[in-house]
This record gives sequence, C-alpha cells and structure tokens, in this order.
Amino acid sequence: MNKLIKSGLLFLTAISFIACGGKDAKSESTPSGEETTVTSEAEKIAQGEKIFTGKGNCTTCHMADKKLIGPSIQDIVKGYDAKGGDLTAFLRAKADPIIEPAQFPMMEANLNITKKLTPLEMEALILYMRSL
Repeated sequence: MNKLIKSGLLFLTAISFIACGGKDAKSESTPSGEETTVTSEAEKIAQGEKIFTGKGNCTTCHMADKKLIGPSIQDIVKGYDAKGGDLTAFLRAKADPIIEPAQFPMMEANLNITKKLTPLEMEALILYMRSL
C-alpha cells in the first residue's frame, strides 16, 4: 500500500511538471485577485518594462541612458551597486536615497506606487532596470 501511495505521488508530481512545461514558474496573486505567472527571465524583464512605463510612472522622470528630471536608470543601478545600496529597499521606502538625494522629494510620491508592488513585480522591475 505504501508503494502505491509513493508511486501515485511521484506520478502526480511528474504530470504537474510536464503540464507546466518543466519550467520553474512562480505565481502570485495581485491586489485585484488575478494570478500572475512569470516563468523566464525574459518574461520578468518584459513585465518589469510594463511596470516601469505603466503603473510605476517611472518614465515621467527617468530614461534608460540619459538624465531627464531624475538620473538615468543606468546611473541609478551603477551607483547603487558601487555604494552597496539596496535598490529594492529604497523603492519600498525602507532606505534613504543614494543617487541625487536632493531630488528625493519629487520622487517620494512615486514610492507610494513602488512600495505596493508585489514581490514578483518588484523583482521584475529590478531585473528590467538591470537589463538596461
């Protein structure tokens, strides 16, 4: 009987793996209750770009490689890496700004958006920023 149960569990695990395409998929519910599944780094980067250009409202002040109102995304990532900063903590409003802190008051309103991102959305946004 024990062998039968173990065989059944192994079979169900294999079927689940095959049904998911063998991918290491993550899923998460959004505040609206819809489930989002992102499986590959390319999909995460695409999701991050949508957040950056859409609900994140980032393009109002930031461009990929040029200073607009705020510093370029490349400069932000480079600066946080060089100073050992935690970009996620900053975007969650849990750390002080490292890059152009004098401009922080203009960015503060947008942190109300980024600090509410789900963990998968934040991961996607950071991956997108690092892909630039």
